[in-house]
Amino acid sequence: METRHLLILAEKSLQTSLIERQVSALSNTEVHRFLPVEAVFKSHNFIADLVLIDYDYLNDMERKFLVPDFDMLGWPLLIHNVPEEHFNEKLLRWKVLKGLLLRNAQIKHINESIQYIFSGGLWLPRPYMEKLLNSYRSSELPVSHSNCELTFRERQILELLAYGISNQQIATKLFLSESTVKSHIYKLYKKLDVHSRHDAIKYARRGNGLTI
Repeated sequence: METRHLLILAEKSLQTSLIERQVSALSNTEVHRFLPVEAVFKSHNFIADLVLIDYDYLNDMERKFLVPDFDMLGWPLLIHNVPEEHFNEKLLRWKVLKGLLLRNAQIKHINESIQYIFSGGLWLPRPYMEKLLNSYRSSELPVSHSNCELTFRERQILELLAYGISNQQIATKLFLSESTVKSHIYKLYKKLDVHSRHDAIKYARRGNGLTI
C-alpha cells in the first residue's frame, strides 16, 4: 500500500508531541512536522497528502501573515481544535479543506478523521457541511473576479515575496533564472498597479485573492 505523508504544521510543544505520537500509530503513514516558513521552502520537493494544523496556531500565523496558500500548494487540509460554539465561515475559503475537528473531540478522533479523509471523505461538522452545500447550490450565480488576473506562476512568486524571500531564492525554489523571476515581478507590479516590492508585499498580505 502507498505510503501517505502527513504534515503537522506546528511548533515543537508537549501538545504537538502528543499528537505526533497519536498519528504515528496510523499504518502506511509517514509523519512530518514543519513550521509554516519551512513548509513553503520545502514545497518544491515535498508533497503532503494531508496537512494537520491547530485552529489557534492557524489564527496566530494569520495575524503574522505566515499562513501558506494551501490551495496553491495543493495540500489537503485538516484543522483541529476548532471552537464548537463559534462558526467561522472563513475556514471554508480553502478549496483543499478536507476536515474540521472540533475542540471537544478526543485525541483518538484525530486518527479516525485522518483515515476517513485518506479514504476520500470529508470530515466536517454539520454547520460547515450545510454551508458548503448551500454554496455549491448557488454556484451558478455570477462570480466576481478581482481586477487583476494573476497567472499561477505570478501567484507563486507573490506568495514567496510576502515571506521576504529574495529574487535569487525565488529563482532557486522555482527552478527559474533570476532574470525570469524579475520579468514575472515586473508583470506583477503592472497587474497589481503597484510600484515597489514593499507595495506588492502589502497587497499579498491584505489577502487580495491569496490566503496569506
